[in-house]
Amino acid sequence: MDEQPTAPFAGKVLRTTATPPTPPRIPTGDQRLIRLLAIGALVAGFLTAAGGLTIDPLDEPTRALAVAGVLGLTVALGLTSLLLLRSFRGHPGVWRVRRRRSLRRGLFAGALIGGYLALRIIGLGGPTGLLIAALLVVVAEAAISRSEIDSV
Repeated sequence: MDEQPTAPFAGKVLRTTATPPTPPRIPTGDQRLIRLLAIGALVAGFLTAAGGLTIDPLDEPTRALAVAGVLGLTVALGLTSLLLLRSFRGHPGVWRVRRRRSLRRGLFAGALIGGYLALRIIGLGGPTGLLIAALLVVVAEAAISRSEIDSV
């Protein structure tokens, strides 16, 4: 007898079901926010570098204070975008709290860095003051994070 090899699925109808695409881990609105924050941090970083290379803080303290403000903005925007990215690495959910917490921490860090640089430009402050301010920021952030009802 002539036996022909048969395919394993010969004569069977294969049914495929359409599976819905899996949603992205990071919601589209947050992806857009992260990109905008990163682009803003890059632009502010270029402005900070340009100002830092061309301005003498002893001769032009007003422009140096503006550069200190832009540096604080660079830190705030960049850190906020990085914290948002990091917050989605864990388990998804509670996005409103993550956005608020990332924004708050970025603003705290930007204000700390920019404020310290501004105080140094006008002749005030020192390393001890920076350490005290950083400790106060850490305590404030811990207290605020613990007080959130739907804290993650």
